[in-house]
Amino acid sequence: MIHPKRLPNNGTIAITSPATTPDPIILNRGVEYLESLGYRVIVGNTCNLKEEYLAGPDAIRAKELVDFFADSNVDAIFCSRGGYGGMHLLPLIDYSIIKNNPKLFCGFSDITALEWAMYAKCGLITVSGAMVATDFGQEPINPEMESQFWELIESGKTEIKLNHSQESSHLIEGPLIAGTLAVAAKQMGSPYFPVLKNHIVLFEDVDEPKHKVEGYLRQFLLAGHFDQVKALILGSFSPPSNESYDDVPTLDKIYNRVLNPDSIPYATGLNYGHVKNKISLPIGTPFSLSLGSVTYLRSTGSLYSN
Repeated sequence: MIHPKRLPNNGTIAITSPATTPDPIILNRGVEYLESLGYRVIVGNTCNLKEEYLAGPDAIRAKELVDFFADSNVDAIFCSRGGYGGMHLLPLIDYSIIKNNPKLFCGFSDITALEWAMYAKCGLITVSGAMVATDFGQEPINPEMESQFWELIESGKTEIKLNHSQESSHLIEGPLIAGTLAVAAKQMGSPYFPVLKNHIVLFEDVDEPKHKVEGYLRQFLLAGHFDQVKALILGSFSPPSNESYDDVPTLDKIYNRVLNPDSIPYATGLNYGHVKNKISLPIGTPFSLSLGSVTYLRSTGSLYSN
């Protein structure tokens, strides 16, 4: 396990676009927000490149990411947005450079591909959550998202209450791994897929029809991954406005018939997802999940080594 270095006050944040190009106006608002907090901001060239639905060619996006890790003047790397294309970079990255220059890396959605690969290949703890354009470039910035993000970045820990209750009580402990379900499922079976054994696994997704959500969950189940996890947390799942089938089950029904809570403990009701008040969480740090009449997710270890 490799911890990133703390982001110092007035430190330097590099912004990169490993997937899709951000809207320049929204990105600029996010940059101005970070600068207003006293940070020096470097905007990577990929934030202004566009090649179809990608922020420039794969090789350029991969090189910029690795160069920011290698640059001793950069304290943290924040992604501008998600989108599509992060998975393209996985075989192009020199993970030894990342391992030898661990830094705070924050991203979400399609950036799941990179965060899971970094965890699998070099054990780097990253932050799954708020991004520069997607979250800090919005007007207004969501205060819940903002407060929780900076609390995590500054203290290295977090505690969240879930809107979930059940009759039986469990206390489950293990390192947390979080990400977008469809992105993680597509990475399964590759060398960039981390070991999920003994982890608390958290998923979310957006614009995926419910039958596809069920399909992805069953893919993990059939591959044997859910037999080894400590627990599952299902965050925000926002289906498309038009489902593919007329008679669609609820998500709760899908969770129950796929997971069977008697054999796989799981919880719902966490604002982790494509929502304005999303929470940010560190991938790879120890957490405790307290299930019962009141459900909490608490850090038992830190994002940082000290």
